[in-house]
Amino acid sequence: MRRPVKRIVTLAIVGLVAIGVVSYLQSENWFQARISQAEVRRQIEQGLPMGATVQQTIAFLGARGWVDPHNVGLYANQGASSSDGFEAKDPAGQTLLASIPNAYPGFLVSGGIYMKFGFNAKGRLTRYTLRDTFTGL
Repeated sequence: MRRPVKRIVTLAIVGLVAIGVVSYLQSENWFQARISQAEVRRQIEQGLPMGATVQQTIAFLGARGWVDPHNVGLYANQGASSSDGFEAKDPAGQTLLASIPNAYPGFLVSGGIYMKFGFNAKGRLTRYTLRDTFTGL
């Protein structure tokens, strides 16, 4: 009879400690977004005009740490396809990929912001898209 009571008390203490740790981490903003998709969009709209060159776009993204300027994910749209049809909008152009992988830290679920920038055949920015992606345990 004494053993089940001891087990219940132990589980209650462990549960309270876990709740306390999670509450503390939240109060310290450990789980708060480092940057939101809305903030990324605002920065792009203010600092990266449509018609910018590929090099200007890479410099803009590199200055914020959203892309490694020496290892850029830039590829020709010719023959490329994706489920969102982004590349099909300008088959003669190019697409640049960038990301903020740890934009949304979390305990069980974390996420990032993934970006695509589309350029026409002359290498000028014509469009971009942002997407939140979340992963869990």
